[in-house]
Amino acid sequence: MAGSRRALDEGVERLKGIIGDMAAASLNCLAGAFRMLSEDRGAGEVRRISDQLQFMREEAGDLAIEILARYQPLATDLRFIRSCIQAAYDFSRMGRYALDIAEAAEIVRNNRCGLEEVREMHAIVMRMVEEAGRAFLRGDIELAKKIRRMDDEADKLYKKYLEKLVLGKIEGNPACMVATALIMRYLERVADHACYIADSTIYTSLGKI
Repeated sequence: MAGSRRALDEGVERLKGIIGDMAAASLNCLAGAFRMLSEDRGAGEVRRISDQLQFMREEAGDLAIEILARYQPLATDLRFIRSCIQAAYDFSRMGRYALDIAEAAEIVRNNRCGLEEVREMHAIVMRMVEEAGRAFLRGDIELAKKIRRMDDEADKLYKKYLEKLVLGKIEGNPACMVATALIMRYLERVADHACYIADSTIYTSLGKI
């Protein structure tokens, strides 16, 4: 029995390590994509990290299934393993949205677009992603709840920009308007995935959201 418990704990720690690596890689991927808004370089690195996140998602999923099949964990262990599968998916999706931002970067650079709204939203979302990873790995419920509040700020920025765009209150290059709206949409989706990770943190500890 003690041997099985030790093996289960080791498996859970390995899984936690993969999630920690994915959290760090997601931040690097998003930061690299954002740099491309002003620098015509880094596309290969963003794609490499995004692809790496997809690989790590599969690795986490395979390990989680192996742990479930071998040790049939219960209670908090079971919830954590299930949550790791969800968190791995969420971090991998962040990598894909980083790729989308990188693709829109060429429009921004070619048209010398102003990015005031994007910069403000990007700062909030990056904090959300960083703290989502920290909350999940530490099981920090209060930090997870804070991420939900930060999401309200990101949503307000996105909705405010769309409202001004629809009402014709933004002047300038139409290409910049579209590119800005797209990038803010991608950031809004990243923020949503950070919230899903926060929800998984709460679920792991309490068994409910």
